[in-house]
Amino acid sequence: MAVSAAHQNLRTLCLIRLIPFGGQLLSAAYLYRFTDIDLPWVALAMLLVLFAAVIVTTWWRSNKPSPISEGEFFAHLIVDVLIFSLLLYHTGGATNPFVSYYLVPVIIAAITLPRSLTLVTGLLCLAAYSGLLFWHIPVPDLEPVSADGHLMHQADTLNIHVVGMWLNFAVSAVLIIVFVTRMAESVRAREQALIQQKAAEKERQLEDEQLLAVATLAASATHDLGTPLNTVRLIADDWWQMAVTETNREYLEDMQTIASQVERCQQTLKKLTETARNLSTQQWTQSSARHYFTELVDRWLLMRPDVVADVDIDSAADDRPVRFHPSLSASIHNILNNAADASPSSVTISIHWDASQAVIEVRDQGAGIAPEHLASRSGMQLSDKPAGLGLGLFLSRAILSRHGGSIDIEPQPSGGTLAIIRLPLWNSDEGIEQP
Repeated sequence: MAVSAAHQNLRTLCLIRLIPFGGQLLSAAYLYRFTDIDLPWVALAMLLVLFAAVIVTTWWRSNKPSPISEGEFFAHLIVDVLIFSLLLYHTGGATNPFVSYYLVPVIIAAITLPRSLTLVTGLLCLAAYSGLLFWHIPVPDLEPVSADGHLMHQADTLNIHVVGMWLNFAVSAVLIIVFVTRMAESVRAREQALIQQKAAEKERQLEDEQLLAVATLAASATHDLGTPLNTVRLIADDWWQMAVTETNREYLEDMQTIASQVERCQQTLKKLTETARNLSTQQWTQSSARHYFTELVDRWLLMRPDVVADVDIDSAADDRPVRFHPSLSASIHNILNNAADASPSSVTISIHWDASQAVIEVRDQGAGIAPEHLASRSGMQLSDKPAGLGLGLFLSRAILSRHGGSIDIEPQPSGGTLAIIRLPLWNSDEGIEQP
């Protein structure tokens, strides 16, 4: 089972705690066994037992699966500061050589916690260190020595050496809080960016696999449908001739409809084949922006003569040379077809652009898209249309995203749906960002 960063940090804190615990334990054992120094041994023993219990409890907590918050980790550091302060209080206070350990909680906080909690940790350590300058149980062997070689009394212990150690700690703590915290935040930001990049790459890899599966299916369908469509077209032509020459003229309109629909299917298959060929050779369509969008809409209207569309291509925008990947046309046509299927009697298309991007707004007056489909930003879905396969919106969104574009689907208060397509514009004089 993978261990989270917070759990790993707590385990590392347990290992670090062994340093002051072991140092104090060995020092106390040495002083008790080999010297005549009088210390509050009972109090020290109780504090060391408490310290050991805290280490064991913390190690147990680090192995629990429940998440560890920043506040909880901060509380563990504060417990360390309190126990360590009590140990120092009974062993000479600020004259104890272990007093410099106060920097360790500050460093740990700077690496693992936000700047605000690091500042609180530093202030608490500085306050504890400052208090130990005045309040502690003195250890004669640790007391500073005066110039004449005599031990100084407790009231006179604030000599230059002790004050210098305190100032050194204060300066070191400030430097750690300012600079180490900044470096730790920078490292965390890079790690977060790397995690997001890996997630995006994984999502794109999944999307590529889905696109490859759909492309393989489309290629197979193109091959398999070619011959049946030719057969249907031949039969439809024969029936149409029979309807013209014989008395079955009531079927003439139906025969014409069948022939036009078969022609539309063949044109779609032909377009699919040409697009696949262009994709394999990475050919890009180059033209002016106004010509590209005008031709895009005109070709779609020829394929959908049943649709009543209100088209507005911005006449005030400056025309400019552009290049587009051929798959983008099919993606936009798919969005237009969705609008036409939803409300063939009323589709509004508005196209405008500036120097950086083009915006295509497609509005229909249909029943709209189900909320659960609007909420999903990726993956294939079930279609709301009776004969839909659920691939159209997924493919359009994937292809647009691959080439720097995007699509937003918004339900309208008055009914219907608004699809907003955004395409980045790269002119013929600029480098084209390849996928």
